[in-house]
Amino acid sequence: MCRPDCPYFRCLKKTLAFKTTSGRLLKPREYRRGSRRAIAWCLWANDLCQGPRCQYASCVKHAMKPDGTCGLELLEKASRVRSIEEEALALEHEYSRIRDKLKKIGISEIDL
Repeated sequence: MCRPDCPYFRCLKKTLAFKTTSGRLLKPREYRRGSRRAIAWCLWANDLCQGPRCQYASCVKHAMKPDGTCGLELLEKASRVRSIEEEALALEHEYSRIRDKLKKIGISEIDL
């Protein structure tokens, strides 16, 4: 789930604050700088922040899905780093496909 303490989470009403145990309200930027324990607080409703269930919740990276889950985790999984051996096999396969196509049209060698 998307959380209000995520650096990409934004309140479109600009009323998100973090309430410490002493009752002090911190702006999101101040909260993220320090490692304080606080709860997300909506100044507009003067109640706990509902997070992704709120109609004014938004994600800077446009990764929040309609059900409130974060899509950034899926992006990180999709960008898997391939090893050199895997890259070499992929290039060799591509080279053999191109060579076969050139043979079909009658070109046996490419002069560079």
